[in-house]
Amino acid sequence: MKIILFFATLSLTISVVAIAMLYLRHTTRRVISELCHSDAAAEFWMRSADILAYSGSVMLVLIFGNATTAQDLVEVVRITLILTLSGLFITVMFVARNVWRTVAPKERSST
Repeated sequence: MKIILFFATLSLTISVVAIAMLYLRHTTRRVISELCHSDAAAEFWMRSADILAYSGSVMLVLIFGNATTAQDLVEVVRITLILTLSGLFITVMFVARNVWRTVAPKERSST
């Protein structure tokens, strides 16, 4: 039972991340491609964001999930979703922050 629960949490994590990254892929690729002026560079940054999202979420679930010690399935799913969405949030925040710094207007200092 513990091994099934363990792989179920990993499957849930990967599925949630895949859905989120699929949702963001087209728009993010266009923005990054426009900023980089290169499709190759945009592809690199998109793959980097994918790796960040998947590895960050899976690491959070593996480190803090405790799927093998929990008794209640609903609690395991809840903790897995919280950790997965936290990993996604951190990744999207990181990418959005870097894009924002590039496109945000710079304040002019008045001298």
